[in-house]
Formats: sequence, C-alpha cells, structure tokens
Amino acid sequence: MARSFLPYSVFLWVLRVSVMRHWVVTIPLAFRAFLCYISLRGAKMGAKILIVDDDLESLKLIGLMLQGRGYQIIAAQSGLQALSKAVDESPDLMILDVMMPGMDGLEVCRRLRADPRTAPIPVIMFSARTQVDDKVAGFEAGADEYLTKPIHPAELVTRVEVLLARAVRMGKAAKPSVRAKTVGFLGCKGGVGTSTLAVNVAVALTQGAAAGRQVMLLDFRSALGTLALQLGLSPQKGLLTLSERPTGTLDTDTVLANMDRHSSGVMVLGGMPEPLGTLPSMDPPHVEAIARTLGASADYLLVDMGSGLGEINTTLLRLLTYLLVVVEPQRIALHMAQTLLATLDEMEVGRHRIGIVLVHKAPSATTLTKEMMEGLLQREIVGVIPPAPELAFQAAEQGTPMVMMQAQSLVARQLHQLAEFVASL
Repeated sequence: MARSFLPYSVFLWVLRVSVMRHWVVTIPLAFRAFLCYISLRGAKMGAKILIVDDDLESLKLIGLMLQGRGYQIIAAQSGLQALSKAVDESPDLMILDVMMPGMDGLEVCRRLRADPRTAPIPVIMFSARTQVDDKVAGFEAGADEYLTKPIHPAELVTRVEVLLARAVRMGKAAKPSVRAKTVGFLGCKGGVGTSTLAVNVAVALTQGAAAGRQVMLLDFRSALGTLALQLGLSPQKGLLTLSERPTGTLDTDTVLANMDRHSSGVMVLGGMPEPLGTLPSMDPPHVEAIARTLGASADYLLVDMGSGLGEINTTLLRLLTYLLVVVEPQRIALHMAQTLLATLDEMEVGRHRIGIVLVHKAPSATTLTKEMMEGLLQREIVGVIPPAPELAFQAAEQGTPMVMMQAQSLVARQLHQLAEFVASL
C-alpha cells in the first residue's frame, strides 16, 4: 500500500558555508511544496519555538520547516532581540545561532541562564563551528544541545522533539503558577494616597469578602517603604534579605520567613522607611520570583506599586490580574492619569484589566461628576473614596488602618466596597 506522505530523502536540503554569511541555504521547490502539504494535513499548533539567527534566509527556512510540523514560530535576528522575545513570549524552546554580530549566541545563552524568567528555556545551539572546543564552549554557556551545520531536517526535528519531551519530564519549562488574584495599586503620580489605599483594602479583605483567606500585601521598593508604619509594625529588612539571595532559593518557606504578620491576618513584605537611593534596589528577576512564589500559595496578592512605569512595575504588569490606577480629582493628577493610561495602552495592557479609584484627600469644590471623569479618562471608575483628612491623620499617627479605627465611617464603607470589588475579580 502506498504511503500517505513522501519521505524526507526525496527532498534535499543543502547547507553551504560561505565567507560573507556563515551559511547559505538552498532549498528545492519540491521541499517547500512538501512543507505546505504536511501543514495542510491539519497539524495543530504545538510548542512555541524561538529561532535566533542574523541570516534572514536561515530564519525563513528553519521556521518554515518547523511550522510545517505544527510548531509556533517566533524569530529574532540579534542577541538583544532574542533576550527581549524570550521574556515577552516565553517560548518552549530556542534554536540559537552562535555566530552573530554584536552579541553572539554564547553570550545570549549566558544571559538566558542568569535570568530566572528565561533560565528554564531549553536551548539548541546551532553553528557552523564544528571543533570540540566550540561545542564545549556552547555547553559551558548553558546550551542543552549543540548541533552543527549542515544538518538534515529530519535530525533537527527529532532533536527538537526529544528536547521538548525531556523538558516536560524534568519540569524545566514550568514556572510557578500564579493562582492568587493579583491586584496592583498604581498612582498616577506621587502623593495621591496609593499606599494608604492598598493597606486599607488589604485589611478590609480579611475583615469581610476574603475572611479566612490568605491576603498578602507587597511593596517591592527597597526604600520609601511605609506599609509597616501604617500597620503599626516595626519595619523589617526582609525584602533586602531576599534581594541578596539567589532567585533559585526563593521558595515559599524562605519568602514567608522574611514577611511580617499584621493582627488582621495580612502578611506584609515591604521596603524600609529610608531615603531613596540609600538602599540597593530590587531587580526584576527577584521581583518576579517572589511574586510567583507567593502567588502560587496565597489567595490575594495586593501590590503597592507607587507611581511610574520603571522596570519593576513593568515586570509586575505581566503578572497582575487587575490594575487599580489611583487618581486624585484635580487638574494636575487628571492630566498625569491621562498620560499614564495612554502609555498603558501603548504597552498593550488590556483596558478590561484596568480600573480607576478616585481618592478625595480633602473637601473640594470640583464640579466634575463620576460620569464626567469616566469620559475624560476613558476607563471605568470602580471606587470613590470620600475625604476624611482628620481620620487619615489619626490613622497614620496611631499606625491603625482607617477601616479598623472607625469601621462604620463613610470612608471605611467605601473601602469595604472596593475590597468586595477586588474579591469579585
């Protein structure tokens, strides 16, 4: 009986090393037709593979061949582009050329392994260099496999399949799953009450909508930390201690041992009340490692993000279930909020994941209604906190959240409503 497909041997794949380009690919038209044929046989999109090569023809050839086998293909033509896509796309495997201008494949691999976000990605190093020393250098840089050009497509596909299967068995491709509802509090600018809001919503959750659940309150800024002071706790150096440990050692027990527990049940991890610049800053890999570790065990993670969109907050945006943008209803704050929301649009943070909280810090003669502000900001206002300057002052002085100090006040009721919204996400 005739086979339903043609053997690879019918289709020659000729790879030649040239002087100007490390290798040149010649592919017969019949092979292209074969790839189209197997693609049309209904192959489902499988694992995601990032191919890195400065030679565009090589990218096209390898990509076409693997896509025909049902894999999702991402391409990069430089080392920096590869590192960026490895973080943003989270590929299941990378095929990495060694000889590239600027940052070569060896350095790319070293950086991948140094970053906990990309360290688990299996890497096939692909090179025209065939000496034993070259292969040793590749493995020392962190490659899982080292293949030399030219190579038959059947062998490349087999190596890819074997490495993907090995990664699944060993759990190399897995990241801690964030099961917690992770909500960020981001001020449109400094001084709008972002930390106070995060503290009170966290406590309100434990008092009502999330009673009996594990609520954690985080602030990844090493300095200017006020969470502990607002909760009447002594500031601890837990965040600094964690930042000095290798990311691979940040398991649940280690992180929890460096957190503090408030009487309400909220677990707290934050920076010190020190001037900005006096303590080393957290780096994104540590931030993500801690957030993922806690997110795998907690029910709610509330993150005080301060203001701005630096590296830490950009990292956190990828992990959030929802983002609350804190705005004060006055001209400068509204202008800053519009700018922030436009930037979040450019970063492709979905509008369905963003809500506005209006914080009235003092009585105002403003005539803007909630509907007018929603029209101005083009986002839903999910919470409105009324002014309570005297209560806020007393709460800060005594280190007691407003929802505990005057539980029946109007501001406490509004904060509980916002907590219920968070619980409903």
